[in-house]
Amino acid sequence: MRQDLTLAFRTLKKNRLFAAAAVLTLTLGIGANTAMFAVIRAVLSKSLAYREPDRAVKISGGATIAHFELIKAAQQSYSDIGAYYCCASTVSLSGPEGPEARKAEAVSANFLAILGIQPLVGRAFLPEEDASGGPKVAMISAALWQSRFQGDPHSAGKTAIIGAAPYSIVGVLPSGFAFPFADIDIRLTHPEAYVNATSPLLLPFARLKPGITLSQASAELAMLNQQYRSAHPGMLDAKRPTAPERVTPFKDALVDNIRSTLWMLSGAVGLVLLIACANVAGLLLARANSRSRKFAVRSALGAPRVRLIRQLLVETVLLGSIGGALGLFARLLECARRGRHDGSESTARGRNSCGWTGARIHGGLVNRHRLLFGLIPSLDASRPDLISVLRASGEAAAYSGSRRPALRVNSRGFLVIVQVALCMILLTGAALLIESIVRLGHVRPGFNPRNVLTMRITLPFTRYDTDAKQMVFFNELIQRVEALHGVRSAALAFTTPLTTFALTPIRPVEQGAVPLNQRLIAMFQNVTPDYFRTLEIPLRRGREFTQRDDAHAPLTVILNEALARKLRPNYPNGLDPVGQRVWIGAKMDPVEAVGIVADTHQYLDTDLTPAMYRPLAQMTNAQALLIRTEEDPLRSVNAVRMETRAMDPDQAVSGVKSLEDLIAADVGYNGPILSLLSGFAGVALLLALTGLYGVIAYTVAQRTQEVGIRRALGAQHADILRLVLGQGLSLTIAGIALGVGGGLALTRYLKSLLFQVSPADPATFAGLAILFLAAALAAAYFPARRAMKIDPMQALR
Repeated sequence: MRQDLTLAFRTLKKNRLFAAAAVLTLTLGIGANTAMFAVIRAVLSKSLAYREPDRAVKISGGATIAHFELIKAAQQSYSDIGAYYCCASTVSLSGPEGPEARKAEAVSANFLAILGIQPLVGRAFLPEEDASGGPKVAMISAALWQSRFQGDPHSAGKTAIIGAAPYSIVGVLPSGFAFPFADIDIRLTHPEAYVNATSPLLLPFARLKPGITLSQASAELAMLNQQYRSAHPGMLDAKRPTAPERVTPFKDALVDNIRSTLWMLSGAVGLVLLIACANVAGLLLARANSRSRKFAVRSALGAPRVRLIRQLLVETVLLGSIGGALGLFARLLECARRGRHDGSESTARGRNSCGWTGARIHGGLVNRHRLLFGLIPSLDASRPDLISVLRASGEAAAYSGSRRPALRVNSRGFLVIVQVALCMILLTGAALLIESIVRLGHVRPGFNPRNVLTMRITLPFTRYDTDAKQMVFFNELIQRVEALHGVRSAALAFTTPLTTFALTPIRPVEQGAVPLNQRLIAMFQNVTPDYFRTLEIPLRRGREFTQRDDAHAPLTVILNEALARKLRPNYPNGLDPVGQRVWIGAKMDPVEAVGIVADTHQYLDTDLTPAMYRPLAQMTNAQALLIRTEEDPLRSVNAVRMETRAMDPDQAVSGVKSLEDLIAADVGYNGPILSLLSGFAGVALLLALTGLYGVIAYTVAQRTQEVGIRRALGAQHADILRLVLGQGLSLTIAGIALGVGGGLALTRYLKSLLFQVSPADPATFAGLAILFLAAALAAAYFPARRAMKIDPMQALR
């Protein structure tokens, strides 16, 4: 073995260019796979830092208060059960440097007991703190504890002004704790206080009793839900769900949204590694065939085939080890860089990918794939045709010694076909995503986003506990903002376009009694009168809101055209929806439609949603401030903050962005995925074309004598060009055919990421095939040009 290793070092030292190409190819393929598999294991496989994490479960579907109380009272599967509010909110946290906006979440007081987590400092919530009217208490994140309380171990029991009200800080959560969402700084109690009786916005979670399985708990959940539907047939959460009613471990529930994406990316980087291995195998085959005379002589002298295979495998293992070591070094450098930038809080994902787990994954990939790319060349080269090789000499020996199987595709040609096919699959995925983003960028949102500033302002209920107090604040804020230099108009709304939204059931008065869960569902916005002018949403019929649409005026609503078509299917013909009266939600007071405005997209990649607008003075609930300016809207941020603080020193603003930035973020929502997939596809294309070039160039070099004979017998330059390019085209066409078939089979998994593009889009497949053929012709042209310049006399000598 030592002799084989020494010989392998000498051989690679003599062939530095070959060794460098092989090592760099392997470093790229193995390094990328190591990083991706480490991330996948960290996200999908690593257990949560909960006590018995498989017993901590999420109960599917949202629930109203009545629904949750039924499950809580009748269930037999859980040792403890709780709930949290569906959505994080923004609160003002007062301090010596002014108020700052922090994310807060309402959870049941027993949430830590269910998860089996102990606070880092202080204690957990007490049961009596979950009751309505109980003491105002909060638990804070480790990050907030460090920034606001400087990590004081005696912070428990201190008071913080949260939402203009004093809260007692009872405990600090562990570093990296992300229940139920990431980036939450404050946990509060009794989440049911944030929902009304008809809103299914409570999300239940629980801990399974010992001996209870997930299937048993899911069966009980289905039975309890059926009881609830029978007892409350008209409630929104009493409608039979389209998704299965099941109980899911939190570990699975937290990664459902990214599981398919991670596996898609892992498949892409795996294809890159296969292409890299095929490329290196092609290099090894070419090099082994050029040494076929040497192996034939050794075989004729009695060297056993096992001895030849061992020598070749030692060389390939050495190449793989060097490539793996360089990949490991690059991974360690990346981990060190990440540690410098993220040293304050080490996440489970980072520890898993940079620690021993990542090293084991890396070592496993190296061990497996250095055998993968070395075995075929070793078996092929260790079995030379002694008679034909020993009769030939020099380069001809290498060519004559290479067997040609059926269809005249040798081992190197087969590897090129594989590379082209895998590359086509990657290119197809990247092209479909690029086409989706291009189409998404052409969607018209229905409003003018230019020079519009958006921000969130959440009024604390403790200070603004009546609609009148809130409207006084809102009206004064609008007046102050519109008086600022460069501001054209300002408006308040419940939500900002391209962010969150709310839905409510709606029915025409003439429709008669219909249960809530059978009514039309429409998105709603509460807006001030200048909302449509600020966003430049065109009015189609009727009128906009005015200051007279206040709390004392008749209830009014403005419809968008999508909702108008739902209420009046013949719109814009037939009966005019303006003047029609509708019931909204569970309230029994009818509301009159006074106008119709153009449709807008709440998200660019979704269809137009039926929507309605209510005057803010009649339905006081606003969190978004929108400001249209003459110039760059971000220049007005500080002035708006100062005006807000002048009105209320404890009021913070958050989510400051221009509307154009929100649109850009919505268009590029899968930008990181596209970047990774495009990068993998680009590397794959380069490797595939390199492999094609190498095979054709090597073939031309080995067939020098044949080409010389053809030239001597009268073959023209065009004949030689056609001969060489024909070989390249045949390999490329075979690879494209396989790649198209594989792409049609695999790109259907991209369907959830595509927008107005079919996974089997014929234009994309045809365009990529033509592009690949052109690139392959370019790669084959240079060897063909070299073949045309062969001197017949030199070749025959």
